[in-house]
Amino acid sequence: MTNRAVMQQALEALHYSKVEAITALREALAQPEQEPVAWHYPGGSPDQCTTNKEYAEMEPAWTPLYAASPAAQRPWVGLTEFQFAEIYNAWNDTNGSTAWGLNQALEAKLRKLNK
Repeated sequence: MTNRAVMQQALEALHYSKVEAITALREALAQPEQEPVAWHYPGGSPDQCTTNKEYAEMEPAWTPLYAASPAAQRPWVGLTEFQFAEIYNAWNDTNGSTAWGLNQALEAKLRKLNK
């Protein structure tokens, strides 16, 4: 039974019960069901993976692997022109010691913004 079927069954069982649970289940059911992006053979080595759906479905032992849900993904936050100029000017004040130094400063700022 799929997660979706279990959620539908639980929703029907809770029909006369907790409103919050019903709302949460309805929201979960409204989300599109994810498709696996790859399959791994249990007990196999890490390299025993496939992205071939037809091949994986021939043997029920293959475990489906999923990508992060779209809700879990956050949009990328880039630097504004002001932020870039601020970092560049700070780097340039060091007489442009190395391009690597500028790269590290930019990378650190982007990591902080995308935490």
